[in-house]
Amino acid sequence: MGLFVFSLAVVLLTVREDRTPLRSGCEEGDEVVAQVSAGTPVTVQFAVNGCYAVQVGGDKGYLPGRALAGIDAWEAERRGARALDTPIGPPRVAQPVGAEPVSVAAQLLAQGRPAEALQTLETLLVRAPRDPGLLAMAGLAAYRAGFNPRAIGYLKDAQAIRPEKAVAALLAKVEQEATADRGIQTLESTRFSLHYDPRVVTAEAARQLTAVLEQEYTRISFELGCQTAERLSATAQSREAYLQATGAAEWSGGQFDGRIRVAVLEPAAMQKTFAHELVHACLAATGRWPAWLHEGLAQRLSGEKLAPEMRQLVRAVARAGKLPPLQSMSQSWTRLSPGNARLAYAVALYAAELFFAHHQEFGIRTLVRNPEFLDRIAADIDRRMRQ
Repeated sequence: MGLFVFSLAVVLLTVREDRTPLRSGCEEGDEVVAQVSAGTPVTVQFAVNGCYAVQVGGDKGYLPGRALAGIDAWEAERRGARALDTPIGPPRVAQPVGAEPVSVAAQLLAQGRPAEALQTLETLLVRAPRDPGLLAMAGLAAYRAGFNPRAIGYLKDAQAIRPEKAVAALLAKVEQEATADRGIQTLESTRFSLHYDPRVVTAEAARQLTAVLEQEYTRISFELGCQTAERLSATAQSREAYLQATGAAEWSGGQFDGRIRVAVLEPAAMQKTFAHELVHACLAATGRWPAWLHEGLAQRLSGEKLAPEMRQLVRAVARAGKLPPLQSMSQSWTRLSPGNARLAYAVALYAAELFFAHHQEFGIRTLVRNPEFLDRIAADIDRRMRQ
């Protein structure tokens, strides 16, 4: 249901506006470390849900993604040009002569290949075992690869050397998951490592769930034209353990943060939830997409139908000028209240309906390969919602 993304990259960007506050954390109320001028270059170290840890001259702090110029161009370059008649899949990274291995590791992480990234980073750590940046990145890679004990070790070492709020937040998340995952068993298939709680999922049910995951992955990857490079991790557990592990809102039943995690439901609902989260995983493997597109396609491709009364509500809110443009609905929705979440998901599903109704000839596979068309399509959908 929700998409939580913790991504890491080493890039050079600039600040958009004068007197942009560089803060000690990701919240608006966090202490202002410095006021940054427009055009100032910043080095991005990692990001959590659109909040970027950066270095500006001698200062370190956090900036929201909207404050940084050049992110879209960088993302487009990272995705690279793709032929329209070839399926999308993360390309093998060829390390050019003189390329920084840390940059290669960051690219591997961005492409959904954490195990390969971890191998690269652990080679670097042999030579620099007390580099807090490498340790933090290795912790993230280990977490994404499903190696929670290693992730905890690396993140604790990074914090002991140079405390960072974002690293502390990830460490808390991994430790919380490790506590909730006690007793978990694992079953592997061609594309998935299914982690399941034997108290709520029998071994036979686990085998059936892996078959469902394989079936839904085949369908969704064909629909979107994407592929994942490494075996995906999926966890099925009791609702109580799911909420404990994720810290998600009560209305949430599934989450993707580089790994799929769902609360166990009856079989038909489980299939739909897995399909929803697989759309997130598939889109994440192709690049950086706004929440409205993630959630709209996830609902559409998992078989959700928008109730007529919700469609009428969305149109009424849009006509009254109280609905923000789709372009502004880009961040994670995991912390929305139940009422706001209900409306946001309805907007996203209606937007997906309008895309398939009026842009079918363009096609979702073509959009995934050509993200530069998204803003124009979003503006057209905004207009149609107000009609």
